[in-house]
Order: sequence, then C-alpha cells, then structure tokens
Amino acid sequence: MARIPNGILGEFIGTAGNVSGYMRYGNNFLRSRRSKSGNVMTPKRLAQQQKIKVCNEFTKPFAGQSFFNKTFPAYGSKGSGHNRATSAILNQAIVGSYPDIAIAYPLVLISQGPLPAPVDALANPDAESNILFSWTDNTGTGTAKADDKVVLVAYCTETKQIIYSLNAGTRADGQAILDTHLMQGVAAETWIGFVSHDEKDAANSSYTGQIAL
Repeated sequence: MARIPNGILGEFIGTAGNVSGYMRYGNNFLRSRRSKSGNVMTPKRLAQQQKIKVCNEFTKPFAGQSFFNKTFPAYGSKGSGHNRATSAILNQAIVGSYPDIAIAYPLVLISQGPLPAPVDALANPDAESNILFSWTDNTGTGTAKADDKVVLVAYCTETKQIIYSLNAGTRADGQAILDTHLMQGVAAETWIGFVSHDEKDAANSSYTGQIAL
C-alpha cells in the first residue's frame, strides 16, 4: 500500500502495483518492483548455458569482421552468418556432459555450403612460422570451379586469437600460405574451406589439425 502525504502531486511512498516509492536524503524516488524469477536453473539449463559459453569463446574473435557472413551464406534464410555458424557448432561440435563440456575442433565448421569440399587437405608449418596448406585441385567436380577462393583459419586455443584469410588463393592453386608468424611459439587449430568467387556459395570446411608454430 502506498501513501501520498501531500496530495496527488506530493511524494509517493510505498508500493502500488509494480511501482514502489521511497524517500532518500529528502528526495522522492520511484522504481519498478523486482519480479521473482520463475526460471529454475535445472541441470539441463545449466548444461545449455555452458554449451553456449564454450561456443561463444570460439566465435567471439570472429565477431564484427563479417567472416561468417561470407563463409556461411544465407541461401534465403534469415539471421546473420554468425548465428548460422554458432548453430552449426552447437549442433555438431560440442561434446561432453555438464560440467565437462568442450568443443571438438575436428568437428567445427568454419565454412558451410554445397560447394565441393577440399580434398586431401593438409597443413604444415614452414621455416618462417607460417602455415602451408595444400589440397588436391578438384576443379570440375560438381560445382567446383577453378576460381573458388580459399578460406584459411588458424585459431590459438591458449590466447583465443585467430588469423584467417578469405582470399589466400584459388581452388586450382593446390596450395596457399597463411601468415601466422605472430602466433610463433603456440599451437593452433587449423581449417581450410572454399567460397565461390562471387562469395554467394561456400563449401564445408576441412579440419587440418593442430599445428605447433
């Protein structure tokens, strides 16, 4: 119950509906009442929260760079590429049971689409702490084209740092170098994928292993 000592235009003290009023240092303050949450943190909800947290730790370095908008084309669907990438990781690459939930990097996709995927993809460090990626040119297989752009990613799990290229070469090149000298002395998880020359299509990426730089 609230009271208004000085009439309807005076101070408001107490509670009326979802509003409460109080005096502090001679001033009258109003605030909305805090509602009690009916959301009980069940084990299932806790597990889902941790899955999202683990996923976000991986995707956060990509945020704001439009990377996933290019590597996860919309194909008529709504939402952002970041949301599509997050959904793919949550559905395919999160393993374990709460509280021991983790991300399985070999199951992560950094690009997704119907273009033919990389074949015989490999990644190895070179003498300058860069990563040399190689693959078999499968131009002409299905919709694979010689000018499809190569997508390369290196992700350091220790520092949560990424280095990537959206145009390191073409499918026909058969190899490309990702400049990772800034990651020297760490281990990096690596992937290779393709996007079409007009960036309207993509291929499911391939995991190329953990590289010690």
